[in-house]
Amino acid sequence: MKFILLRVVLVVCFFGQFNSTYSQLDSSAISCSIHCVCSNDPTPAGVMISHVHKKKEWMTSYRYMSMGMSDILKGTESVNQNEVFVNYLMVPDKMRMDMHMFMGMYGITDRLTTMFMFNYMINTMEMSMFPTATMNMPGMNMNSSSTSSSVSSMGISDFKFHLMYGLIDQDNHQLLLSAGVCLPIGSIQLKGMSDDMMYSNNRLPYAMQLGSGTVDFLPCVNYLFKKNKMTFSSQLSANVRSTTNSIGYNLGNGVVSNTWFAYNWLENLSSSIRLEGVGSTSIRGYDKTLYAFNELSANPVNYGGTKINVLIGSSYKFKSRLLKRNRLCLEYGIPIYQKLNGMQMKTHPSLFTSWSITL
Repeated sequence: MKFILLRVVLVVCFFGQFNSTYSQLDSSAISCSIHCVCSNDPTPAGVMISHVHKKKEWMTSYRYMSMGMSDILKGTESVNQNEVFVNYLMVPDKMRMDMHMFMGMYGITDRLTTMFMFNYMINTMEMSMFPTATMNMPGMNMNSSSTSSSVSSMGISDFKFHLMYGLIDQDNHQLLLSAGVCLPIGSIQLKGMSDDMMYSNNRLPYAMQLGSGTVDFLPCVNYLFKKNKMTFSSQLSANVRSTTNSIGYNLGNGVVSNTWFAYNWLENLSSSIRLEGVGSTSIRGYDKTLYAFNELSANPVNYGGTKINVLIGSSYKFKSRLLKRNRLCLEYGIPIYQKLNGMQMKTHPSLFTSWSITL
């Protein structure tokens, strides 16, 4: 969280100085519209908000994100299985999340763009059981002699809607404000299959559900500087939960800081490097049907923390007549710092891809 707070202070100070300089400029030198740089857009695959579109211009995209987790951290320290078994019946071995994102953007005016996003998620988690655990715990199906268990969930997650306004487009500088809302259409009632060892016909833990169950607010501010072949951007966004969901918990608030630099080697080819800081709080409240000490993801204190990732990416715009308005982006992320609340699995490298079409 210290990293995130430092970034907030730097962003506020920067925009304060920028606004002072901006107010002294001749207003006739300021463009009347914030334009999309889609013809030469180096935005990394994992960044959703970076520009607005011209009036009546469409952009659609498919994005894919994959992330894996394994091993266990308590704060910043590694923890072995025996330490986890002191309080829990099962230890997670690994977890994987795959997300398919379908996004559309439309320019209402030259300054105002709307964006909407549907996500389809696939979650899988494998766990190992304490060898001498009792065989008659409530809600547990222990008919199998196996000491391992796996759970999975898949389906549509929450729907996101944004309105983005281009506040400033002065020569090489762009400042964009975005107000978003996340609507709870993803299920928070998913249950394990009848043959699941841990969650037989019982509700799955928080991390395996598809939504938050609450209406969430998504404010964002994005600054972009472009000069010749170089592009620099700094962004601060947040996820603010409005209330407690129908089950009795709140997933907690979060803030994300992104700073990236890109260089266009060719007119249609660029490379980027991005620094991402993520901070989030623990879950507030709890699901009364879950026994918190079954395994780590069933305990609400084992959520949230601070993470810093470095991501390297590339963007390519096709030149052929058939694919002229298509762009392919790839990005690979490596975690360099993790300080997690409670005990959690450690995040491993992530992959982002996107394919976008401008109409």
